[in-house]
Amino acid sequence: MDGRTLSVELRQMLSENSTGTWLDDKTTYDYLYEAALATADRTNAFTATQTITSVGSDIDYLLEPDFLKLQLVDSENNPYVKWYDTTNYHFIYHDEYTNIILANNTTSVLVPDRFTITDAPIASRISGTATSDGASANQESTLTDSTAPFTLVKVGDTVYNSTDGSNGVVMAITSTSAIVTALYGGTNNDWTSADAYVIIPQGRFQIVFDPPPSTAGHTVTVYYVQRPAPVYSYNRGYRFAPGYKRPLLSYAAWLYKYRDSQPNTGDAHYKYWDNSVKRLGATLNQAMKRTRLKVNLMR
Repeated sequence: MDGRTLSVELRQMLSENSTGTWLDDKTTYDYLYEAALATADRTNAFTATQTITSVGSDIDYLLEPDFLKLQLVDSENNPYVKWYDTTNYHFIYHDEYTNIILANNTTSVLVPDRFTITDAPIASRISGTATSDGASANQESTLTDSTAPFTLVKVGDTVYNSTDGSNGVVMAITSTSAIVTALYGGTNNDWTSADAYVIIPQGRFQIVFDPPPSTAGHTVTVYYVQRPAPVYSYNRGYRFAPGYKRPLLSYAAWLYKYRDSQPNTGDAHYKYWDNSVKRLGATLNQAMKRTRLKVNLMR
């Protein structure tokens, strides 16, 4: 389900010829990514785990940028994470952030009683200049900075080429000094040595424990529904099964039709997406024997 195929078939679905200008590559990829996010959220198509190591007295820990939502719940529909104190496992349950603030617990304990998920503070943007050329190929170009400032850059961050006026998305991390980008809307949409750049980190979530853990070195396993990596170029693709292609196209077509003077004509696309993901989600859960996990755990 690569970017080129999705782009061509979306244009066909909307009856736009190949020379038409109503659709543009950047908007098409934006809308397809919105479709992928909505579909992953509805179907729980992708899951992952993150292991966090406790630091004494630290209450908040940054979650992976592809964190979409918590995955596992108990028989009462309460989300939980698994805490390992190097000897025993403990299952810690979610609580509202308001309750944690009101409790105002400041004395650390061996194993926290609860956790919550909140938005994380935005990370600082990164700026610099390219130290070598990065020609565009298949809508991607490599930004290289030999000073190696890309340690904290993540796939999905926004990138600007301030020199040629283009902007786009970080598609892959090659090393701490090189990242693959997809650029649009500029003079060249690639990188030339001495081009100035700015990278703006994407919004992320953090997990907050209450009370604070007193001991470093414990591990926490967070089971979560994973956000798909963005696709903004021809040769990258979403890892949905083949049956998901038409729903993704329909959702993106619905977003495009809302730029029309008669947006209601696109509602059929949304209805198709809505009905399809209900069926696909049920089929996926059946195929993976993955019903809502029900466990009876002592709190």
